[in-house]
Amino acid sequence: MDGEVKRCPSCGQMNSVPAVGSGKKAVCGNCKTPLTSSHDGHPVELSDSDFKSKIGKGNFVVDFWAAWCGPCRMIAPVIEQLASELTDVHFGKLNVDHNPRTAVEFRVQGIPLLVFFSEGVEVGRVTGAVPKAHIENAIAQYFR
Repeated sequence: MDGEVKRCPSCGQMNSVPAVGSGKKAVCGNCKTPLTSSHDGHPVELSDSDFKSKIGKGNFVVDFWAAWCGPCRMIAPVIEQLASELTDVHFGKLNVDHNPRTAVEFRVQGIPLLVFFSEGVEVGRVTGAVPKAHIENAIAQYFR
C-alpha cells in the first residue's frame, strides 16, 4: 500500500487513503466525509507520540476534540476553512479519546478546546464551538 492511514475528522474512523498523485479521491468508509492529505492546507492529525514534534515550530492551533462531541463536529468545518485560508498558521486535531496522555498533560476539561502554540509553547486557549470571527480574533491576539 502506497497511501497513508488517516482518521476521519468527522467520525474518527481510521481509513486507508490512496497515495498522493494517484488520482483517487479518499472518503471515509463510515460516514463518506472527504479525506485529504495533511500536506494541502488541512489540519494534521496529531497523536500522543508525535504531538510535541509537530507543534514545535511556528504558530500552531490544536483542536482537542472527540468523535461523539456535537460541538466538536460543528467547529470542524471552521477549522478546515481556516487551515485552507491561513498560510502562516498551522492547524492540528487531537482526538482526546485516542490520545489521553496529551489531553491530560494539557488539562483538557471541556471540548472542543483550541490551544494556541507559538514555537511549541502554549500562548492561549479558546473553549467551545465559537464562531469563525472569534477564532480569527484569537489568532490575531496570540500570534500577531
